[in-house]
Amino acid sequence: MRKYELMYITRPDLDEESLKNNREKVQSVITQNGGKILETQDMGKRRLAYPIQRLREGVYTVVQFQSEGDIVKELERNLRLDDNVIRHMVIRIDER
Repeated sequence: MRKYELMYITRPDLDEESLKNNREKVQSVITQNGGKILETQDMGKRRLAYPIQRLREGVYTVVQFQSEGDIVKELERNLRLDDNVIRHMVIRIDER
């Protein structure tokens, strides 16, 4: 299985319940497609380097997971459709 790291930024005006639901949704997409969550980090609200959609802050979340197949495409599709996610990036972690 390959290791991946997903970093995504959500809107800063979301309440705790919405953030929790968003994180559970991302984790369910990973696990339903055969992935395994290794670690989830809530990095909190941080200032963005430049405005995105007129927002100057965002809530950062980092998820490390293992998976096989085309889970990354499905995950990126779901993140693109979510209006609360303003940016995301998935990278493959090299085993070396």
